Amino acid sequence: MRYLIRMAVLLVVSACVALVWNALAPEGIPLVGQWNAEVGVVTPAPESDEQDLIVQTVGEARGLWEDGVVFVDARNTQSYLEGHIKGAVTLSVYEFDALLFDFIDAYPFETRLVTYCSGRLCDESHRLATMLRELGYTDVRIFADGLPAWSAAGLPVEEGR
Repeated sequence: MRYLIRMAVLLVVSACVALVWNALAPEGIPLVGQWNAEVGVVTPAPESDEQDLIVQTVGEARGLWEDGVVFVDARNTQSYLEGHIKGAVTLSVYEFDALLFDFIDAYPFETRLVTYCSGRLCDESHRLATMLRELGYTDVRIFADGLPAWSAAGLPVEEGR
């Protein structure tokens, strides 16, 4: 009986450590969302508050871009330099602290923002949007289909800064 209790305690402790590790890891697996790879594993659940923040189509994203909304690339800087939505700025979730003050200086808290990353299988845009909202930005949306859908639609993409 002692061994069963020890095993149960060990399993509980292991599960807690794994959940904490996953939450703190930059490439952690999202635990909440719609787990359907066809629509994206990080798509928020239908009852989620984040649902209203999602830019659902490339056409909607294009309209926002044409209206002058600032697109923010959440991917790492190297990926941004290799290609990004034309006019987008980089604010990598991996370098957030280092880039944050320059970003705040350039874009006041009332600036309309759309975050994006590498598509619906990527959660960087969701994480960045959450970080920006917690910081005080009031109009932050997420382009869930990201750069792959933008490129596939033949919309403007550029390399470098």
